[in-house]
Amino acid sequence: MLKKVRTLKGLSQSQLAAGSGVNLKMIQKYEQHVKDLNAAKFGTLLMLCNTLECDLRDLITDPELQSLIEVYEKRRKRHG
Repeated sequence: MLKKVRTLKGLSQSQLAAGSGVNLKMIQKYEQHVKDLNAAKFGTLLMLCNTLECDLRDLITDPELQSLIEVYEKRRKRHG
């Protein structure tokens, strides 16, 4: 998903790395599925989402993690 979102935003891997602060080699590993983006640190995901101007669910492919994000968002909406 990372590569798809990145290319839709018109960014190169180098541009994403520079903008997000995430190491270029790590971005390459996530895109090549050498490293699992679903297992990335939350801070890393946030930096990528901020740079790509996307939602966590746009990058996360694990259904269980997506469900947790949805539960969190529903609770947040109810509480303010």
